[in-house]
Amino acid sequence: MVSFFWRVVGIVLLAWVAWDLYAGYTLLYDVIYSSTDALMYWIGIALWTALGLSCFFSSSRSD
Repeated sequence: MVSFFWRVVGIVLLAWVAWDLYAGYTLLYDVIYSSTDALMYWIGIALWTALGLSCFFSSSRSD
């Protein structure tokens, strides 16, 4: 059950990344627009992507 939860969280985070790519802004410490601060925007996108993908590789115990 826990593994299913983290997969759902991963899907939500990757959907968030897709929305950020579409909208052109992301949220880290503040709203960061790709047009004004491209480096921090791509760092934010990379962070959310890595976090989303890590949810699929979380350790799961079969009790």
